[in-house]
Amino acid sequence: MKKMKKDIKNLSLEELKRHFIEIGEKPYRAEEIFRAIYKSKIFNFYDITTLPKTLRDALDNQFFITSSELISKRKSSDSSIKFLIKFPDNSLVETVLIKDTAHGKTRNTLCLSSQVGCAMKCKFCATGQMGFTRNLTVGEIIEQFLLAEKIAGKINNIVFMGMGEPLANYENVKKAIEIITDNKGRGLGKRKIVISTSGIIDKIYKLTDEIKSVKLAISLHAATQEKRDYLMPGLRNYKISNLFEALKYYNRKTGNTITIEYLLIKDVNDDYKDAKDLIKLLRTLKFVKVNLIHFNRVAHIDFKSSSREKVFAEILKKNGITVTIRHSKGEEISAACGQLATDKNIATKFKA
Repeated sequence: MKKMKKDIKNLSLEELKRHFIEIGEKPYRAEEIFRAIYKSKIFNFYDITTLPKTLRDALDNQFFITSSELISKRKSSDSSIKFLIKFPDNSLVETVLIKDTAHGKTRNTLCLSSQVGCAMKCKFCATGQMGFTRNLTVGEIIEQFLLAEKIAGKINNIVFMGMGEPLANYENVKKAIEIITDNKGRGLGKRKIVISTSGIIDKIYKLTDEIKSVKLAISLHAATQEKRDYLMPGLRNYKISNLFEALKYYNRKTGNTITIEYLLIKDVNDDYKDAKDLIKLLRTLKFVKVNLIHFNRVAHIDFKSSSREKVFAEILKKNGITVTIRHSKGEEISAACGQLATDKNIATKFKA
C-alpha cells in the first residue's frame, strides 16, 4: 500500500527541527526549508538547492508542500481578486485579496477562509447557507496565503473573515498564525492579523490568553438577544451578556481596540432604537469601534441594504462611539462580505 504523504506546512519550525533530529539530520535544515517555503515561495523540494539531494529525496517521499489546485482567479473593477481553490478531497474554498491605495502606496489585505462552509447559519451570509463540511487544516489555511502572495505580491494584512467561523477551528487557526508570523519564515507581524468571530465565547478567552497581539473583530449585527437569535440562529447558545463579559476581559488583558462589525439590513436592525441599544452595549467596553457594513446581495436571501447608514453612524458618533462605514469591495464578483460560497445555487453572480 502506497504511503500517504503529509503536508509539511502542518509542522511548526520546532516540530520540523525535531523531525530532522529524529532522522539524523541537523536541525538547521528546518530553517532552510522555512526560508525556502515561506520567504522564497519554493513549492518543490527539488528546487531547494541548498539541501543535499538525499535529503530532498527523503522529504519528497514523506511530505508535500502544496496540494491545492487554483480553479479560478477573478478580478473586479476595484482590483479585488477572488481565488477559488480546490483541495485533494474536492473541497472548495474562496480567498479574497483586497487592494487599498492611499498616499501612493498599495496595501494588500487577504481575507482567509478557515472552514469549508460554516455551521453558524447566519441568515444574511452565503457561506452560512452552505452548511458546514469540515475544518481546514493548518497547512490548507497557510496554503491560501502562500498562493495569494506568490500570484499577487506581498500581503500586508490578514483577516480571518472568509468562509467559516475561525474560532470554531481555533487550534488550527492559532498554529497557522504562529507559522506565518515566525521570523525564521515569512515573519508577518501579529498585529497585522485580525480574527473576525461571530462570538465563540470560550475561545475568545483562549485567544486573549494565548495570542493577545492578534486583533479581534466581533460580528454582532444586533444588540438584542431576540434579533441576534433571529439573524444568527447558530449562536443561540451564546448569550450577548456572556459575550460582552469575554470582550471586557479581552479589553482589560490586551489593551486592544475591539471592532464591532454591524451589518445594516433594511427594516431589521437599522432604526433609532437599534442604534440606542447598540450604544448601551458598547458603553460597557473600554476600547471599541464600530464598523458599519453595507449588505451585499446574496441569492435566495430576501434582505435589502439599508439607506440609513449615515443616519445610524451619526447617532453613534453623537454618543461618543468611533464609527466607520465600510465601503464594500468585490461585490461584482461575489467577493464582498457575506457573499463567499462555493455552492453554485447560492453563489449567484449579481450584475450591478
